[in-house]
Amino acid sequence: MSQEQKLRIQSKGTRPSCPSRPENTDLSTVTEGQNPNPPRGQTIEVEGVYIISVAARILDMHPQTLRKYERLGLINPGRTIGMLRLYSTEDIKKVRLIRYLSDELGLNLAGVQFALAAFDNMSLLNIGS
Repeated sequence: MSQEQKLRIQSKGTRPSCPSRPENTDLSTVTEGQNPNPPRGQTIEVEGVYIISVAARILDMHPQTLRKYERLGLINPGRTIGMLRLYSTEDIKKVRLIRYLSDELGLNLAGVQFALAAFDNMSLLNIGS
């Protein structure tokens, strides 16, 4: 048996090992320049984030609706390095508010945009007092 045949038999079914990522590293919540591994004894507060398909399922709406809301500037989900949308719990609450304003109160999306801007301005004024 030649040396080449021996190498083929030995390597058959094996793959080179690659280092694995540390268990508690969630790269979606790490900002540029931030260390994903906290010092010993400290923990990172992790907020729930959902990709668009999961967020759409939670909200019982089509993912395209979420994309439309983003295009109109009604919501601004975070993004991963690979540009996947990440919806936070705050984004989910805001979409529920948008749905309430449009479905229950009958506002069109321009009206929803105006109402959200007014709400944000009122919130800023209350913070300053």
